[in-house]
Amino acid sequence: MKKQINIAALLGKLPDADRPGTASKFTGPAPAEAEKLVASVLSGGREAILELAEMIRDANGSGEKNFKPGYLLHAVALRVGDKGRDKERQVFTTAIASLLGGANPPPGAQEFLLRELQCAGGAEVVKTLGGLLEKPGIWEHALSALVAIETGAGGPLRKALAGAKGRRRLALLQALGSLRDKASTATLAAATEDKDENTRLAASWGLARIATPDCVQPVIKAAEKAKSWEKIQANKAALLLAENLRSSGNKDKARETCNLLINANQEEDDRYVRDVAERIIAEL
Repeated sequence: MKKQINIAALLGKLPDADRPGTASKFTGPAPAEAEKLVASVLSGGREAILELAEMIRDANGSGEKNFKPGYLLHAVALRVGDKGRDKERQVFTTAIASLLGGANPPPGAQEFLLRELQCAGGAEVVKTLGGLLEKPGIWEHALSALVAIETGAGGPLRKALAGAKGRRRLALLQALGSLRDKASTATLAAATEDKDENTRLAASWGLARIATPDCVQPVIKAAEKAKSWEKIQANKAALLLAENLRSSGNKDKARETCNLLINANQEEDDRYVRDVAERIIAEL
């Protein structure tokens, strides 16, 4: 049974924050003292973690009142990420996740808590984070946490993408590419034909990172259609795709990508693209 912890007393052991108009100083405790404080919080289990987290009031842990709970909560997040502490980590992350999505704590505090999940979260909070991807004010931070977690994040991101528009849709596409989510290949391929230039490029770069044989045709097609600055970026994405295909052992597809790219860039100004593609072929 977890013992009851006096969180306020623990916070009282932390040095005070810097005060405006005075010389700056290091406001953290000595490492050994910090370790004792973190261990005390963890000994109190979920209840102590919730009490501490509910003291967060803004996004930055700023001000004399917010500095101490924010500092200690982050120290706990770092500690539970240590090897061999997965049980404690899940107690921490599920407690934090239980505070998200409602009217309280305020959005700024939820932003702070989401950054702690970005630091310590795992598959156990993916579903909760996925449910926040349409939440105004915090969806970007939920997205960042999902990308950091990686495992299991693709499904919630694809689900959120179905109804997303504008900046949120672009961010979700970028995240799927960052995760190299192979299950999103068809979705990204369709997005290479979007009416928005940034969306088309995000999709091409995402496919270049996923780098499977199915990525070749949509990336090359996008490069063939692109003009001006977009063409430069689309060609770069195609070259990255060829490099990644080569690195993953798909040498035939890497060669095919380069040859298709050479054929799509026959103008004199495109010489640099042909030179790079030919070099990749030579290195194969």
